[in-house]
Amino acid sequence: MGKRTVQVALLAVTMVAAGWFGATKLGADQAMAETTGAVQAASVQNAVTVGAEGTIKVEPDVAYLSFGVDARGKTAQEAQQASAAKFAAVEKTLYDTYKIDKKDVQTSNFGVQPEYNYTEKEGQVLKGYLATHSVRVAYRNLADIGKLLDAVSAAGANRIDGVQFGTEKQDQYELEALKKAMTNAGAKASVLATSASRTLGPVINIVQGNAASVPIVTATFDQVKAAASSAAGFSSSVQSGQIEISASVTVQYQLK
Repeated sequence: MGKRTVQVALLAVTMVAAGWFGATKLGADQAMAETTGAVQAASVQNAVTVGAEGTIKVEPDVAYLSFGVDARGKTAQEAQQASAAKFAAVEKTLYDTYKIDKKDVQTSNFGVQPEYNYTEKEGQVLKGYLATHSVRVAYRNLADIGKLLDAVSAAGANRIDGVQFGTEKQDQYELEALKKAMTNAGAKASVLATSASRTLGPVINIVQGNAASVPIVTATFDQVKAAASSAAGFSSSVQSGQIEISASVTVQYQLK
């Protein structure tokens, strides 16, 4: 009986000790959390956060030409065969005359679809089929873009969807834009710190935004056709302009 009483007493002491240690740990955690919160609040009070953008303009080094062949026929097969015959002449111009690598020519659309007439009396009436074959061509000899567009038009391309200028040095230019963004961020933060009678300290945190380039899109089939027919012996004129590449950052600086 006395042994059982001792065991119960020991168990009670153990539970009390465990509760004490648990309460002590909880109190320590709460104190640490409060201290961390106070430090973070002080850190925010002694920091300035700015957003900035860096933009550069560069000359394009590649053009993406989008054009194609539309052909019609009474049957789907007739339309497709007519399209294939026209497109063979376009391919000959691309590969033989202008020596364009086949890896730079990509089919963007290919298909045959029915066309209908609508009348109040008969409703929907099949009138034939339209076959479409469109490609996107990467072309780097920017000075001859107009001549190439004239040549593919003469070969049978009856739809030119446009020209988009770009660069194959995107990564290199993005780094330059990021450097400019960081410089602009430092300038903004310095003005804010001075205005607040503080001194700008080191960088605490940096968040990079998305980099973007603004391509230049120009020339439609009607524009090329008009330019080509305006004067005999002259080729279509396409201006490349400049590409705008931008990058953004959010930077937090310490204030002293």
